[in-house]
Amino acid sequence: MASTSEESAATPLLSAGKGNLDENKSPLKKHAFIAFVIALPSIAPGMCLGFSAETLPQLDLGVSDAAWFASVIALMIPIGYLLSKPVMERFGRRVALHTVSVVGLLGWLMLSFRPTDPTTVKLYLGRMLTGVSVGLAMLPAATYANESLKKDAVEQTSIVTWSTVALCFGILVTYICGAMIPYYQVAGVAAIISVFSLLAVAIFVPESPAWLQTKGRQGDAEWVQKQLGASQAGSSTDPEQPSPSAPPAPAEPQPTSLKEIMKEIEKPEVHKPLLIMSAFFFFQQFSGVFVFIAYMVDIVRSAGVIALNPYFVTVLSGVIIFGASIVASFVYPKTGVRALATLSGAGMCITMLFIAVYLSLRPYFFTRAEYYYLRWIPLIAILVNITSSTFGFLILPWSMLGEVFPLNVKGTAGAIATTLGYIFCFIAIISFPHLWLSMGSDGVFYFYGFSALLGTLFVYYFLPETHGKTLEEVLDGFSKKKKEQV
Repeated sequence: MASTSEESAATPLLSAGKGNLDENKSPLKKHAFIAFVIALPSIAPGMCLGFSAETLPQLDLGVSDAAWFASVIALMIPIGYLLSKPVMERFGRRVALHTVSVVGLLGWLMLSFRPTDPTTVKLYLGRMLTGVSVGLAMLPAATYANESLKKDAVEQTSIVTWSTVALCFGILVTYICGAMIPYYQVAGVAAIISVFSLLAVAIFVPESPAWLQTKGRQGDAEWVQKQLGASQAGSSTDPEQPSPSAPPAPAEPQPTSLKEIMKEIEKPEVHKPLLIMSAFFFFQQFSGVFVFIAYMVDIVRSAGVIALNPYFVTVLSGVIIFGASIVASFVYPKTGVRALATLSGAGMCITMLFIAVYLSLRPYFFTRAEYYYLRWIPLIAILVNITSSTFGFLILPWSMLGEVFPLNVKGTAGAIATTLGYIFCFIAIISFPHLWLSMGSDGVFYFYGFSALLGTLFVYYFLPETHGKTLEEVLDGFSKKKKEQV
């Protein structure tokens, strides 16, 4: 009877057809393919980020309604983010990936039916659901890659960042489609991508072996390990573990009550990085990073770009965002974050102020034919600004959240910083139309330019360097343990 029980415990419950992979593939190719599939659900959420840029010029909305349409997703993203961890822990990483596509699909369907008289309620509901899907997409793919894929595959292909690259690709898809077809058809494309992602994950991706082990399904875990070509499943169940290559740290009790959380936040190694990352998010948003993405067509027009069609310039910007995100995924592991952030902020500051000065002086030379070549200045500045922001201020704050907090409060501190970041995002996006009306085009670019200048000074003097350091070394810099030991 004992042997029968042991045999049944080792028998997989999963059918061979669910998440079945070709066992003849090399582990690196197999894991790269899995990483590609688990990144697919992030494409449609990425389209949500750029959707307002192409949609607002087609809708007859007032200033306040347009501002809410563009910004409401920023309020919903933290909700999706906070829901994703409980979904992953209770139902598994695979189900969490499905949830991204299903919730997003519902929102895109509400936006995809051709309207005779579109109501703001339907538009807002569609945007809210797609905003939740963005938050749901922030953790599952990276968690799955950290837990289930081999260390050498992760290091050689930077696959833990592929979901971020997929988000940027979604922005590009929105800009391309929006330049050619009406917004409701763009929503239809996003709905089709959501369905395709749902089916791809269902067919090709098995559940995480680490999660199966936590549920006592050892037989399933061993079967998945064989399918993935992994010698053993990752032991981490923390969805915010920064890297599979990080050495295991001794387990510390996680605070559960509000009193325990506040006691932990009082420690310098917790509240100092929390304040720094919150300020980084503040400068990210009020330097116009997400404002550009949300209002790209209007931004191009406001900057005085007349050399090219604004929709074509928007597509160029999407190409730059996507390309820079790919380059950044390989550069980040080898480059200091402070240097990248400083260069990024400096580039944003210079280009913003350059556009502002151009707009201020334009009345003096615009009508003179001999200065026709100056019409290319705002276009070049816009593209350089997009490049600068993408490889630094756009991506760096999110990638650093797993590198600056103690393990026992990393989830809580990361959630606080992320929520604050999207509150800042909401304020920045919803305030843009009002700033533009009250300050004028040049005034808006002066505002973002000086904000970028302050952000650059902040990251240069206060942003902790994490490259080449262990988590303990980073935390020592906050708690000053080194000086005490000396």
